[in-house]
Amino acid sequence: MPETRSSLLDRVRDSNDKDGWVEFDRLYRPLLTAYARARGLRDSEAEEIAQQCMTAVALVMHKFKRDSSFRGWLRGMVSRKVADFIAERSRYTRADTALLMTTPGSDPPPEKVWQRIWNRAHIVYCIEGLRGEFASHTLNAFALYILDDEPVEVICERLGMTPNQVYVAKSRVTKRLREQSDAILSSLYGASP
Repeated sequence: MPETRSSLLDRVRDSNDKDGWVEFDRLYRPLLTAYARARGLRDSEAEEIAQQCMTAVALVMHKFKRDSSFRGWLRGMVSRKVADFIAERSRYTRADTALLMTTPGSDPPPEKVWQRIWNRAHIVYCIEGLRGEFASHTLNAFALYILDDEPVEVICERLGMTPNQVYVAKSRVTKRLREQSDAILSSLYGASP
């Protein structure tokens, strides 16, 4: 189990704590990159946004107040950086202006995108914590079915399982994740949602 979020935030306040920064980067860079991609940026652009956010966190982490929501603060930061990037890019090309404008119902709001990505990242994290408890094909079936929304037939073909085995895998892993989720979320964030 990695550092709790609170202690990890304390550690990254110390710019000399290299291990703390490595752990922080491992947990949060994929979230930042996924959010930027979900908002329409290319891979290299999303990676640049994530790097800008990590740099900004390093510069201002000492000012972060523990009574604030870190998740909200980080979402606000990445949202602004993505919006600024899109606005800057649209100055040079009219084709990208469509990324700035959304019609009702066409794209989910940034908050919903962030929440979906945040939840997925932490489900993946929780699944990793179950690696010793389940066979890899069981966890793979669960991930393909729940996270990747693959049809059961595709999962069966890919993993050499029957439909019943896929459903049983989903059920067993879901049950175990429910049992562990409160403890894991409490450890990471100080309280369950």
